[in-house]
Amino acid sequence: MHAHPMTLKQVRVGSRVTILCLPAHPELQRRLRAMGVRPGVEVEVLRRGRPGGILHLSSGLLEFMLRDEQAADMEVSTLPPR
Repeated sequence: MHAHPMTLKQVRVGSRVTILCLPAHPELQRRLRAMGVRPGVEVEVLRRGRPGGILHLSSGLLEFMLRDEQAADMEVSTLPPR
């Protein structure tokens, strides 16, 4: 049961999502793929910085951060709570 696609920037703290597409920026795509973050991977939003700030995310044992503008360029689909 997947919800409508949205951007990662729109996801609430504590929510889990499946990545549908990576940002268009080639260098950022390469870095995310090197960490195992690619379409089909589940990600959880752990924390959000002040508006326009940083998103703290986790995927399995990996934790990483993205800027709001980077997260706005990633389409995701929400997952039901655990």
